[in-house]
Amino acid sequence: MAGLRKILVVEDNLELRQVYTLFLTHRGYDVTTAVDGRDGLNKAKELHPDLIFLDIMMPNLDGLQVLRMLRYDKSYGCTKTKIVLLTNLGDVSHVDESVKHDIDGYVIKAEIELNDLIDIIKSFE
Repeated sequence: MAGLRKILVVEDNLELRQVYTLFLTHRGYDVTTAVDGRDGLNKAKELHPDLIFLDIMMPNLDGLQVLRMLRYDKSYGCTKTKIVLLTNLGDVSHVDESVKHDIDGYVIKAEIELNDLIDIIKSFE
């Protein structure tokens, strides 16, 4: 499989982490998960993933804080990593704010089907 192989899912909801991991792993992707913003930053710095699915609302550091750090702090090695925000928020202002910080896309978790994750990944290849 060419393209984006290493995926980091930063999501505080255990069930969603498990579902995304099982689904993507069974389709040949190398998936690592993080339970919150700090964990996500640590794993991003260690792994240098090709793509990060990043929840907005999380404990310790929210997704927008993590996004800014990944994009603007070169020590994480993720300034060019594809980042897709995951949100359940109906408030589009969070997404609008994040666009200013170079996201590559966003999805509303309640509206996404698992196969949409593959479409998102393939759109970057």
